[in-house]
Amino acid sequence: MNRLVAETLTLLSSHRILLIGDGNLMIPTPQHTNHQLCIEEVFQGIDTLKNQTAQGDAVKKIFQNLSLIKEYIDLQKRKCGGERWRVKQFLDYLQVFLGVINTEWTMES
Repeated sequence: MNRLVAETLTLLSSHRILLIGDGNLMIPTPQHTNHQLCIEEVFQGIDTLKNQTAQGDAVKKIFQNLSLIKEYIDLQKRKCGGERWRVKQFLDYLQVFLGVINTEWTMES
């Protein structure tokens, strides 16, 4: 997945002008800096961009990669549903979850 994301970032940089087009397309863009919380909005924006961009070989690979990344994320999200745990196990999980928020997310004031 890391390779796919790196390749996609490179392609986005290389074809940015082509993707911008005439610059008139308006795409809703999350203001929230925690991108993990805005996955659906980001992929809705990608769909809008894809539908409004001329589909040549240059951008075809970008949208293929983005589609693969979305599939991967969707598979990971399926792991969110879990079995019932006793309170102790849930609290252990909650502490880890909050630790991740505290260390890996950019907090807004």
